[in-house]
Amino acid sequence: MKCRYHRSARIVITWAFATALTSAVFLELFFFRQRMFVPASLAEKTAKFRLVKAFPFIKENSLKEWEEKVFKGKVLYRIEKERGVSYVRASSDNSASALYYRIKMDAKNRRPTMKWKWSVEKFPTKKAPEVLGGETEDDFAARVYVIFPAMFITNWKVLEYIWAETIPSGTIGTSPYSKNIKLIVLEQGLNKDKKWASEERDIYSDYVKLFGRKPEYNIGAIAFMTNTEHTGTSADAMYGDIAIGYREDPDVKKEGGRP
Repeated sequence: MKCRYHRSARIVITWAFATALTSAVFLELFFFRQRMFVPASLAEKTAKFRLVKAFPFIKENSLKEWEEKVFKGKVLYRIEKERGVSYVRASSDNSASALYYRIKMDAKNRRPTMKWKWSVEKFPTKKAPEVLGGETEDDFAARVYVIFPAMFITNWKVLEYIWAETIPSGTIGTSPYSKNIKLIVLEQGLNKDKKWASEERDIYSDYVKLFGRKPEYNIGAIAFMTNTEHTGTSADAMYGDIAIGYREDPDVKKEGGRP
């Protein structure tokens, strides 16, 4: 297997083995601030978020329900509390490992929505200018994934949300290793005031925007990762209040499915 493959997207491989869909497969598939919801005024009046699963990370053993895939050394994921706020701190030192959670969500007939907060304290040090989807120095302080598994691993789809250091928020790209992995930069640069950035993504709308069509498969997993194995440096990020559910907008219907 070529070491140049997109290590962060190997989450897909782990999931495939876990579900026994790829027991005979040895091929590795490497995985804008612009909102894509209805107008805020309409959303506030009509939208309802039906929670399916939440991760407040308030207990010391909160990470036990998450599985870990190690690519090169273990990233230190640990629960921390500060000023009454609980979260996961990810500290990567020349390492790459991801935490993923298997969950079944209807993306073909409903509007799955994912919420989370995150923050970055230290970015990987890169020698070249930072690019989205580059084959070298492919390290980012924070990544969040939504994974759409299929019967054949080559048909899997992945949405990857990124916090970059210099790439502008709203930048969209495609992984150089697979057209089935779409990248979206949501945040740029350090939070100098150390405030959390909160995200709320309409997964259905993001999928249509990035892939140009409605989802063919349902959601099978979500994940997050901080990695620095390509640069051999270090990074620190924090993740909190991850929640996934369905957005139910009575006045906003999509073709062929329920709101």
